[in-house]
Amino acid sequence: MKDDREESKRALQRMRDAIARVHRHVKGFDSVRFIRDEKTSDAVLMLLAAIGEEVQRIDPAILDRHPYPWHLVRAQRNVIAHDYFGIRLPSIWANIQQDLGPLDDLLRRILETEFP
Repeated sequence: MKDDREESKRALQRMRDAIARVHRHVKGFDSVRFIRDEKTSDAVLMLLAAIGEEVQRIDPAILDRHPYPWHLVRAQRNVIAHDYFGIRLPSIWANIQQDLGPLDDLLRRILETEFP
């Protein structure tokens, strides 16, 4: 069980790292620049897919104690992986602006409470 907890901790930390990288990649961008900059949008999509992948590495009991629409994080990963050319970059930009900050705050709180 200790290994499961350690893997959960590492996954949470990797998610936070990926969120920080997304924010660094888009610093100073607006939605138009993000959509036009293929290298940045491709990099961000990869990081968002990685975030969604990490969710499955977290002990479900931990996720249950911290309500969040975790299924949507995984779903976004699946869309990126399986419908890459159908992705709507304006929606991704909105996700970056509205959802990643609160998710990062939650991940920080989970790490503080679950792994003091």
